[in-house]
Amino acid sequence: MEWDVVVVGAGPAGCFTAKQIALSGFKVLILEEHQEIGYPVQCAGLISPRAVELAGVDKSTVLNNLTGLRVHSPLGAQFSVESSHDLALAIDRAKFDQELAANAEDAGAILMKGVKVKAATRIEGGFRLTLADSSKTISTKLLIGADGVNSSVSKWLGLSRHNLKAVMFAVDAQLQCADTDSISIFLGQNLAPGWFGWMIPLDEKTCRLGTGYALVQPAYSLQHYFQELVDQNPQIFKDLKIIRYTSGIVPLGKMPKIYSANAMLVGDAACQIKPVSGGGIYLGLRGAFVCAQTAIEALREDNLTEAKMSSYQKLWEKEMDEESASAMKLRESYLNFSDEDIDMVIRFLNKPKYHKLILKYGDIDYPSYLGKKLLNLLLKKNSLIKATLKISDKLRE
Repeated sequence: MEWDVVVVGAGPAGCFTAKQIALSGFKVLILEEHQEIGYPVQCAGLISPRAVELAGVDKSTVLNNLTGLRVHSPLGAQFSVESSHDLALAIDRAKFDQELAANAEDAGAILMKGVKVKAATRIEGGFRLTLADSSKTISTKLLIGADGVNSSVSKWLGLSRHNLKAVMFAVDAQLQCADTDSISIFLGQNLAPGWFGWMIPLDEKTCRLGTGYALVQPAYSLQHYFQELVDQNPQIFKDLKIIRYTSGIVPLGKMPKIYSANAMLVGDAACQIKPVSGGGIYLGLRGAFVCAQTAIEALREDNLTEAKMSSYQKLWEKEMDEESASAMKLRESYLNFSDEDIDMVIRFLNKPKYHKLILKYGDIDYPSYLGKKLLNLLLKKNSLIKATLKISDKLRE
């Protein structure tokens, strides 16, 4: 075999996986179909401080430190909280990806850009990859698919991909941001059915703004929902000017299988995504770490059988399955909320004692911690029983 490992896709999960394996002395090749790492940007670029630390990138990738959260109901209610520490970080997503790619190369991995893989054929001891627009083929002992939500590698491996997807319309925009320290979340089934809208300030004059849906058959187009978000909040989005579009799609839920003999999936390709927010960087990095550890052990033992590769999924599920399942139930429960229910819950939570609870348990990487606490509160309030009965059965399964 020419290569011990070929990673298809040079996003964060792919490069972080490649780095870990290359550091152990194996021959690793990363194939990226785009000519420039990090582009096109299809991400809001909001991550936790722990994700930056895990990635091992320079702090210069951080554009803004966010310490506050403001939540808007569709009927006008809102609450806001302010922390003494960073709740989240807005990053330069392209630069973040580029640093991870450089780190992988520094570890010994070889990166080829502008190379699209057309097919993967199973051969004795691994795979042969056929490159598009070329007669060249590449052989590898281990194939790792880090090629995103529409993963070709998963299709070549015959691994099921029928997950619900969150589809988003997002932009970078010029906007006078009165509060540069807070993330704004906009809820409402008319502006983001099954999902939410967001505004992330980068500085006093620039922000990231978007909305989307997570339904099989939405009633309207993405552009319609985005316009609803802007129209329903004229006091916030006055004089909005779009700089660029950064829309994207993320898979939600769990893939039944993310491995086969001589192959694994990682990141968005493995649906390693937070179901509540659609964020995939932290989970993708955690998945990459587990994927790399499995690969290193298998390569050292010269055992890449399906039975050996199955340890990857077992380790991943041991670490994240409970959190992901709980978060998915929270997301599914939200589908039953009317705009009136959402407004009632936000008004209820707009009290100092609940603000403290939100700050204590809120964690963008582990949203089920706070979700369960809030559910218990709501269930104790007779005035909200009607709304909370819709979610109690799912969250207590």
